[in-house]
Amino acid sequence: MTQPWILLTGNGSFGDSAERAELRYSENPSSTVALALDGETVAGHRVVARSLDWDVHPEEALGPLMLGGGPPPSAVVCCGVFSGRATVTAERIAVNVQDFQFADGGRRPAGEPVYPDGPAAYLSTLPIKAMTAAMRAAGAPALVSNSASTHGCNALMYTALHLADRHLPAVRCGFLHLPDSAEHVARLGHNGPSMDLPLQVTAVRAALRALVEHPVDINVPANEWEW
Repeated sequence: MTQPWILLTGNGSFGDSAERAELRYSENPSSTVALALDGETVAGHRVVARSLDWDVHPEEALGPLMLGGGPPPSAVVCCGVFSGRATVTAERIAVNVQDFQFADGGRRPAGEPVYPDGPAAYLSTLPIKAMTAAMRAAGAPALVSNSASTHGCNALMYTALHLADRHLPAVRCGFLHLPDSAEHVARLGHNGPSMDLPLQVTAVRAALRALVEHPVDINVPANEWEW
């Protein structure tokens, strides 16, 4: 019997043209975190981690991993970095909008959809509250977030959910935003929030375990404060 598996992704480098130095990532910590878990078995599921880069659309990178043939993953968990956030955040919603804060790869969409024929938004199909509770129990600050922004991370989350909706309806998908690494903030010499990479790895591992253990999310208030 084939072992079930979880696709875990991190994003590649980006932001070389960003006006703000803290948004330039020659190495993306989300890929460092994801790849640290590659090959692990979590709650009976093998973790397959990949670092993603794409030119025009996230489907270029994510499509072959989700739809490339063979047994599909049980779940897809994409990770990215969100400079300025102090906690790991489990995203609730991906919107069908690309409105970039800066040019990336020569592109700066200003309100165009991720998919012209897609719905306005998708809700995460991961048990985000259970995952958040598990990350906190593991000692990592974590929150549910109601905005994945409108840059590449949101487009990637939307793409994963769209591909699953159209082709793999049993596959649960969602997104975790990670804080800046301590090394990134130290290089910049500013006072922004950060989280050590080993703690981020611990958080994501705990989130994956909760994902497997909770086919249905826990019914508790999210206790997020984004208003």
